[in-house]
Amino acid sequence: MTHETVIKIDRVSKEFDLGLSKYQALREVSVEIEATDFAIIYGPSGCGKSTLLNTMTGLEEPTAGSVNVRGTNLYSLSENERSQFRAAKFGIVFQQPLWVKAFDLIHNVALPLLLNGANEQKAIQKAAEALEEVDLLKFSKHKPAEMSGGQQQKAGLARALIHNPWILVADEPTGNLDTHSADEVMGLLNKLNKYHRRTIVMVTHNLAYLPMASKKIAMRDGTTAENALDVNKLIRNEYQTVLGKEAK
Repeated sequence: MTHETVIKIDRVSKEFDLGLSKYQALREVSVEIEATDFAIIYGPSGCGKSTLLNTMTGLEEPTAGSVNVRGTNLYSLSENERSQFRAAKFGIVFQQPLWVKAFDLIHNVALPLLLNGANEQKAIQKAAEALEEVDLLKFSKHKPAEMSGGQQQKAGLARALIHNPWILVADEPTGNLDTHSADEVMGLLNKLNKYHRRTIVMVTHNLAYLPMASKKIAMRDGTTAENALDVNKLIRNEYQTVLGKEAK
């Protein structure tokens, strides 16, 4: 069986200037993600997870190395070309969905198509189909602010998928949700990967989600970690520290 490489990250480094000093956010990271992978990037706070995701999607130009998406070298494109490529090929779900407050839900979900010049009737029809897929069609005339956090995040998934992207990217999609809502969102992501064969790349702190992944990318100190057990121990220590502070 042939496995198609969708994303190839080759020896990527990213350095930020901090006044008189420099911060090395990524250190020669190399990762390959194949079609239909459910890839989970995880690690302790500050390890470079979100920087890697931003580099992968063309938002953060690396200091060194290359990022190829199905043969296209992202950083050989102009900034405007990268923006167009990202809008067409990636569906991005943020930790906190961003909505146009004046619009109802169905117009918010249709927005990527409308901004791209699609016919309004066709865009609304596509949005209705996407909302039905995540069981939210009955809320189509509601304002997003009238919905729960879990419902808003599922609607964010519908919006990310409306233009049928190559890759669905989710940055801590359950970070602001209660356990029940988080499980619903993860169940939906799992369904999209297993039954709809979607390629998914997700960043998370939550080790409970790792069994869903076909590819696990552990990170520590700006690079992929050889010993994932050490990374898992660091994350558990983070949780224990936070719980200890809350108990006080």
